Amino acid sequence: MNIKNKALDWWAQKNKKGDYVVSGREFPNQRIREALVKDSFACPVLKGYWILKRPDDDVEEVSELLYWQIVSRILAQFRYWSIREKSALAILNGEEMPQKHLLVRTKGKTNRKLFLKTGCSLSLYFDPEFDERLIKKIEIAGRPILIDIPERVLIDVGKLKPSSETKNFIAGTQFDTRILEALYARRPKPIIFKHLIDLAKEVKRYDLISDFERIIETHTYYKVAKKEKIKPEFIAAKPAIRPAWVIRQETQTREFEEFHEKQLGLKISQIKRYPLEKLLSQAREHKRYDTYHSTTLEGYRVTPEEVDALLSGLVPKEKKTRGKQYLEDIKNRMAILGYSEAFDFILGKVKDDFKKPLVSEDLVKDTFYHLFKPSADAQIIDYLSLVSYRKIPAFIRGTRYVPPSYEKLADLMTSFVSSVNQIKNPVIKAILAHYFFVTIHPYGDGNGRTARLLMNYLLLTTGYSWITIRADQREEYFAALKKGQLEGNILPFGRFILEMLKEQKTRQQ
Repeated sequence: MNIKNKALDWWAQKNKKGDYVVSGREFPNQRIREALVKDSFACPVLKGYWILKRPDDDVEEVSELLYWQIVSRILAQFRYWSIREKSALAILNGEEMPQKHLLVRTKGKTNRKLFLKTGCSLSLYFDPEFDERLIKKIEIAGRPILIDIPERVLIDVGKLKPSSETKNFIAGTQFDTRILEALYARRPKPIIFKHLIDLAKEVKRYDLISDFERIIETHTYYKVAKKEKIKPEFIAAKPAIRPAWVIRQETQTREFEEFHEKQLGLKISQIKRYPLEKLLSQAREHKRYDTYHSTTLEGYRVTPEEVDALLSGLVPKEKKTRGKQYLEDIKNRMAILGYSEAFDFILGKVKDDFKKPLVSEDLVKDTFYHLFKPSADAQIIDYLSLVSYRKIPAFIRGTRYVPPSYEKLADLMTSFVSSVNQIKNPVIKAILAHYFFVTIHPYGDGNGRTARLLMNYLLLTTGYSWITIRADQREEYFAALKKGQLEGNILPFGRFILEMLKEQKTRQQ
């Protein structure tokens, strides 16, 4: 076997195990490494570390998808390490995207900055008092990551200027006051706890206020000036703590709603509404058009002719394919039939719920079920996979946005339903339902199609036309989504959907 074949065999074995980030010591020898680099099967990400990829994969895109694997692989050289301060705060608030500047504490004697080829950096800080009892392991994007415990993070962020992220963290985290007291007793800093008391008051965590005051007065001579009297029942009551990532999502929903109302409210008010029969008639007329574009947007290779044939009840002429390509052809056909079923289901719900729309988890789950039932009938997927949210990490090609880990989905979807139903403007409700659904990404597949169907359910039940996002608008559509997910700038997505709605208005006329 020549060196190239040996290199590809080793590369395939690593891929099979899911080991996409390797150190220089892991290559069997230098010649194999050189062969893989030469043919673009390996690319350096930091001195001494490489990512394994396919030659046609974009390096930057793959690096973003592998970010947490890269981080954990590089930091494995230290016996003890953990993500600290603002970086840990973001993660504990549910933010699992790659971080531009990751803050890390180590037990090893090093203070330096590692610059990855992706443009991200890791700031390593030697902590002479590193205590492994103050770190915990969590899973991000399928990788075990070490992070400071919430109590350690709370004291660290107490030194920073207040922010919405800090307030969400305090409002939505259950802290062990015994650990907080132990940390304070080790190094008393009453001014930090006084700052935390002020933040706790803002978010109505009265249980924490009394604990902070007691800790300060127990371990220092500092007396906390009580400007306001808090009712004893508030102090004694154990608050129902909702997770920080849920609070963060609900805060974003309210902020995005207000922003859209301010920026787009007038334009929305000028869009004409239609009676139910006209809306249903228009939607049925565009069903084949919508089915083609919505499935093509998600990467299915179908043609308008195949869509027409399948939706007319005809069986397209069999292609002379076998093996992997044959399976792909079946998947494509089941995707068309599934979208058709889900489309009809949504129109039925529109008829039942006209002028009284209600988003529920049952509506979400039923839409998803219809979307993939033909695939289950064809034994491409398992029926049980249709009845629950994903149980695996999610990755989205073409973006460094990382959807929430699957453990957070139940809470996030409950919050999603409640928050969307509270939005007053029906068009803004449809826009944000679409945006937050794909951002949560509750399923392994079909999130985009489900989101667009839910959006159209909300539009039609309030008198607005069905809108179709075309395949040729894919780049603009996904770019607008990314603006919101990566930069918190939701306006491009809102404007994009509004333009689509105005376009449908012109067609109706």
